[in-house]
Amino acid sequence: MTGTIAAGEWKDGIFHFPIRVYYEDTDIGGMVYHGRYISFFERVRSESIRGTDADVNHLFELAEDEGGPLTYVVSSINVKYHRQATVGDILIGHSMVKRVRAAAIEVKQWITRNGKLVAEADLVVAVIGNDGRPKRWPNSARICWQNMMDEATAAGKNT
Repeated sequence: MTGTIAAGEWKDGIFHFPIRVYYEDTDIGGMVYHGRYISFFERVRSESIRGTDADVNHLFELAEDEGGPLTYVVSSINVKYHRQATVGDILIGHSMVKRVRAAAIEVKQWITRNGKLVAEADLVVAVIGNDGRPKRWPNSARICWQNMMDEATAAGKNT
C-alpha cells in the first residue's frame, strides 16, 4: 500500500493545511483534547515554511558566522475554542503572518471544519540562538516572513 503526505497550499498570504483527527488526538469522549490544537497549530506553521529560508532546519543549520544556529520558541499563545472536533473529522488549519519583528513574528492561526471556526490562536514566535537569547532574523528569513505578510496584506486578509 502506498500513500502520500497531504500538502498544504498558499492562497492570498494564508497557508491552508488539512488535518485528520485520529483517535490518539481525542479524550475518552471522542472529542479532540484541548492541548492537541496547539500541536495542530505547530504542524500547520511548520508545513507553511518547509523548504524556505525560514524553515527550522535551515535556521538550525546556519553557521555561526551567518548568525546561527537558530531555533524557534513560542513566547506567547492565546487560544480560543469555538466548537468541538471529533475523531474522524477533516479539519483545515490556517496560518498567516500578521507582523514581522526584529527577532519574532506575530502569527494568526485558525482551524475550521466545513468552513466553520473550531479554534483560533494568536501567537508570538521568537527566534533564539544556542544561548537561549533572542537573535535577529537572518536577512533571507526576514524577507521570507515579510513576503508572506505582504501577500496577505495585498489580498486584504491582514487587517
